[in-house]
Amino acid sequence: MNVAVITFVYNESVNLPIWLKYFGANFGARNLYVVDRESNDGSTADLGDANRILLPRTKFDEHRKTGLLTSLHRSLLHEFDAVIYTDCDEVIVPDPAIYGSLAEYVSKMSGDYVGCVGLNIHHVISREPPLDLGRPVLSQRKYARFMSATCKTLISRTPINWLPGFHSCDKPPRIDPDLYLIHLKFMDYGIGMARQKVNLDTAWSERSLNENFGAHHRYGYERFVREGFLDAVNMVTNSVLDPFDFAGRIQEIVSGTEERDGFHHIPMGLTSWVEIPDRFSATV
Repeated sequence: MNVAVITFVYNESVNLPIWLKYFGANFGARNLYVVDRESNDGSTADLGDANRILLPRTKFDEHRKTGLLTSLHRSLLHEFDAVIYTDCDEVIVPDPAIYGSLAEYVSKMSGDYVGCVGLNIHHVISREPPLDLGRPVLSQRKYARFMSATCKTLISRTPINWLPGFHSCDKPPRIDPDLYLIHLKFMDYGIGMARQKVNLDTAWSERSLNENFGAHHRYGYERFVREGFLDAVNMVTNSVLDPFDFAGRIQEIVSGTEERDGFHHIPMGLTSWVEIPDRFSATV
């Protein structure tokens, strides 16, 4: 099976190498498409066999981003059996107890599209040291926050129309409980703080600001630290952890999804904290 993978970047010196290594190992570097908003930190200067699509660094607009990536996804389906999109700080991991790789998962996928269980990996700064980028991330990070908002439909054999943020689309949710979207934004305090500075320095279009798209990218440092790191410390310290089983949450998402104007809007506010099983430690 021939699979393409797309991401969208600006100055992703930490996340992009992780993304390239993971998806390249599954589908080959030649099948990776990096849409680059004129990175100037050297992170996209040499992508090897991966494809760089260069965009002008204009004011960031969520509608333009979504339209471009939706069109690119649709176009690549003329040449590829399936196309995956993820943000640069996201990777898609099937349960290693069932699948040997994401490539194996996609080759066995029965439907035309599938959604993931969304997990934000959090650095619990009270008990976990800074991340060693030479080792697998999940061998060093053991806690995650499930978020319905990140249960995205990102693997597809058919064109998808997404709404800005890629949380909702024109397909009803079909979330596989054995497929996980691993979000790395909060995987390390130092890396996260440096990345948030890049986000805060970004110029946004008036349309995105007026519609409040990407608000979390504009959080001040106090809120960013509280939600990204201190909340995790509190939850883990007080053992406010749920079982690593998301069947009930998936049902809540499916039953709570509303169809409006041809799009399926999933409920965005469902969350819980979990401990990641050891079997995932070598996956990312």
